[in-house]
Amino acid sequence: MASNDNLPMLLATLVVPLRFVLLLLVGGGIWALGRWSSRIGSYDRTGAPSNVPTPDAADDLIHGEPSAKVWPPSAEQVAASLPFDPALGNLRIRKLYFKKADAIPGPDDPEIFADELNIELYDPESGHAWWQSYFVATPQGLAKHLREKSWRYLYAPEILVFPRYNIEEIRRAVVSRITAENELLKNKKQEEEESF
Repeated sequence: MASNDNLPMLLATLVVPLRFVLLLLVGGGIWALGRWSSRIGSYDRTGAPSNVPTPDAADDLIHGEPSAKVWPPSAEQVAASLPFDPALGNLRIRKLYFKKADAIPGPDDPEIFADELNIELYDPESGHAWWQSYFVATPQGLAKHLREKSWRYLYAPEILVFPRYNIEEIRRAVVSRITAENELLKNKKQEEEESF
């Protein structure tokens, strides 16, 4: 009879580990189901990650027809599109871009513009390349820039102000500044050579 009295205790001691194992199996199943379901929709057949923004279908339709996204030209393409200027001599403009705006086509309102212009110059004779930067603006663009920044004044050592945005006028002014600075460098170099 003693063995029959121990049977409920024996079953009780076996049930506790079985409950624990069952709890682990259910928890593991829920975890596996969560991992599996999180993968649904995060992978597409193109292999693109799911966190990459996708274009809105409405943006692709103009008058009910799909349109291709037109990207602005790169800094190299903008520089290549500019006409050759003999005033630069051997110097070449390799890259030209604005910090915020696209150089081509330019701002929506050509009379309100203020941005930093960056230009990479290259001298094929020496193989030397360097960057020049100018702050390019229109009067209305300067006023807007000052208001947005809550500044009382603007100091920019290399500033070019135009009545309205015009990439060709900007190019001419930049070439003028580069040649003037280059002449100063040449004259200074000649003075140094003559002093020896």
